Amino acid sequence: MSTADEIKKLNELLKDRVISQEEFDSQKEKLLNSSSPVSDSQWVVTLLLAFLLGVIGAHRFYVGKTGTGILMLLTLGGLGIWVLIDLILIVTGQFTNKDGEKIARI
Repeated sequence: MSTADEIKKLNELLKDRVISQEEFDSQKEKLLNSSSPVSDSQWVVTLLLAFLLGVIGAHRFYVGKTGTGILMLLTLGGLGIWVLIDLILIVTGQFTNKDGEKIARI
């Protein structure tokens, strides 16, 4: 379950008055701080896959985005445009895995 889903559940509990605002804030802060950073080796692997095999979507398969990986495979990386955009996102630390967690350089 993603962090966003867990926060939504907490919000529902708050609306139903199962937990207090203070408990909601505390749990939300724990969730936001507990997300473990992605390792540097994953960033390097993602970058290399995008650079070397980006037209077949290898980097998307690596991070778990199989649906868009298949689309990249079928369109040859959006004729190169999609690969270029992904490379920029990876280098700037904005590229995410299937759970929405950023693949950032540490």
